[in-house]
Amino acid sequence: MRDFLRDRQAWSRRGMVSTGNPLATLAALQVLNEGGTAFDAAITASAVMTVVLPMASGPAGDGAVVLQVAQSSEAISLTALGRTPARAAAEAFTARGLRDVPETGILSVSTPALMDGWLALHRRHGTMGLDRLLRPAIELAENGVANTGQAVRWGKDNLEFLEQRHFQEAFAGYGAPDADGSVLRQPGLARLFRLLVEMAGEPAEFRRLVGRAVGRVSAELGGFITEEDCLADHARFEVAPTVAVGDQRVATSAAPTQGPLMLQNLALYHRLHRDEPIDSGPGIHLMTEIANQTYGWRLDSFGDPDFVPQDDFLAEDLLHTMESGVDRDKLSPSLCLGRYTEGDTTHFAVIDERGNGVSWVQSLGLGFGSGVGVAEYGMLLCNRLGRSSTLQPGTPNRAEPGKRPVNTIMPWLSFDDAGLRLAGGTPGGDGQTQWNAQVIIRMITERASILAALNRPRWTYYPGCDKAEKDMGLQLRVDADLPATIVEDLRNRGHKVVPKASIGGVMRVLERRPTGLYGLDDGRHEGMTAGW
Repeated sequence: MRDFLRDRQAWSRRGMVSTGNPLATLAALQVLNEGGTAFDAAITASAVMTVVLPMASGPAGDGAVVLQVAQSSEAISLTALGRTPARAAAEAFTARGLRDVPETGILSVSTPALMDGWLALHRRHGTMGLDRLLRPAIELAENGVANTGQAVRWGKDNLEFLEQRHFQEAFAGYGAPDADGSVLRQPGLARLFRLLVEMAGEPAEFRRLVGRAVGRVSAELGGFITEEDCLADHARFEVAPTVAVGDQRVATSAAPTQGPLMLQNLALYHRLHRDEPIDSGPGIHLMTEIANQTYGWRLDSFGDPDFVPQDDFLAEDLLHTMESGVDRDKLSPSLCLGRYTEGDTTHFAVIDERGNGVSWVQSLGLGFGSGVGVAEYGMLLCNRLGRSSTLQPGTPNRAEPGKRPVNTIMPWLSFDDAGLRLAGGTPGGDGQTQWNAQVIIRMITERASILAALNRPRWTYYPGCDKAEKDMGLQLRVDADLPATIVEDLRNRGHKVVPKASIGGVMRVLERRPTGLYGLDDGRHEGMTAGW
C-alpha cells in the first residue's frame, strides 16, 4: 500500500483540477475562481502545460479531449490531431530510399493541431476572453518557470533528439549540473500565444502565418510539410464513443485515437470474466489476452475514419471473434510481434461546480517531438507521423496525404442519468488502453474507492502496436509490489514477468459526488490535484 497517496487526496465544493504541474493546476483554479467554466480552465491548463513541460506537449502537437456539458445526456469527443503532409505519401519516402517513416526529424512531422483545439473549444464553450485564458502561459513563457526534477529528467533524456541550434541552446539547461530549480524562458512561445490572442477572430490567417513559418523550416531541412498543409482546421467535435460498465457509461475520444481499443478491453472483460478479481493471477492474465486481441485488431483494421472504413468496433461478431482468440489458461502468441519491418504526453482533468467536466491528453509524439521546429515561435513540431505511420502496403495506418495517423492518446469520462461521475486518464503510449481499463474496472465494476483503485499494483502487456515499442519482446511488466503468489501464477501461464519499480504514467481521477468533488493522482509523476 502506497500510504503517501492519502496525502494526495483533495476535496472541494466549487471546482477541482488535476494536472502534471502545480503552476497549471493553480492557473486553472484561478480561472474557476473568477467564474470561468471547466472548459475555460482546461484551455488555460493546456497552454500552461506546453510551457512547463515542453518536451511532453506543445502548441504544434496533438490533443484528445472528452467533455461533458452539465445536464447533457451524452459526452463529446474533441480531437485536434495532426495530419500527414500532402507530399508525404508512402511512395515519397520509398523514393528517398527509406524503408519506414523516420521516427524523428523533419520527415517525421505531422501538421500542427493543438491550438485549433483551443480555438474550437473557446468558440463553442468559452465564457472568458482568450486573452485572459492564455495570460498565465504567456507570462510564464516570457518570465520563466523553475525546472522541476521531472522536467529535468525528461528534458535531459531527450536532448539528443534536438537537431537545431536554437532549441539545443534553449533547452541546454536541462543537462546542466544545477538544472533543478533553474529557470527556463521561452520568449518565442510567448510571442506565438500573443499572436493567437490577437488573431483569434481570424483563425485562417493565424494558421497561414504559422504555416508560412513551418514551410520555411521544412524547405531548409528538406521536409515534406508546406504552408498549405497547415491551413486546415484540425479540430473536430463528435459524439464520444461509449460503452456500458456497471451502472455507468464510459466515454472516450474518437478514432483515430486509441480510445475505442480501451472500450473494447472493457467490453471483452465484462463478457469473459467470471468471479476472479481483476488483480488476481487469472484476472491479469485475462486482461493480457484481451489486450493482445485488441492490439492485433488495431494493426489490421483501425485507422483514420476519413480514409479507412470503420466497422462498429463493438459489433457482436467482432467481439465474438476476439473472444475466440482468448486462452484463459496460458499465454497466446503475440499478434503484434514482427508486424513492423523497422515521456512524451501529459494528461489533466477539470470539473466545475456546474457539473461540466473535461479530461484532456496532449502530446508531441515523443520527447521534444520531431526534434525540429520554428525557432521564432519556440514551437517544436510533432512527430506523430514518424511514431505511428508505416509504409507497408495494405495496412490501415499507411502514410497517405491528409490522413491522421493513429494516435495513442485517449482520455475518458464516465456518466449516468444524473450526469458526470468520473474524469480520468494517464499519459503513456499503448499503456493508456490497459491502465485506464484496469482502474475503471476496479472503480466501477468492483466498487473499489478511487484511493484503493489507484493504490493497487499496475501491469503492462507488451508488445502493443505503438511503433515506439516495436522491438520489445513478449513480456508482462508489473509493479514490483505485485504479490509473489500472483507473479508465480502468471509465470505458470507462460508469461515472462518483469518487475519494475513503477509501471507507467500518473493516473489522475476526479469524481463528482452528491456532497462535492473529490480528486486524486497516484503520484507516479509530479503534479498537483487541488480544489477550491
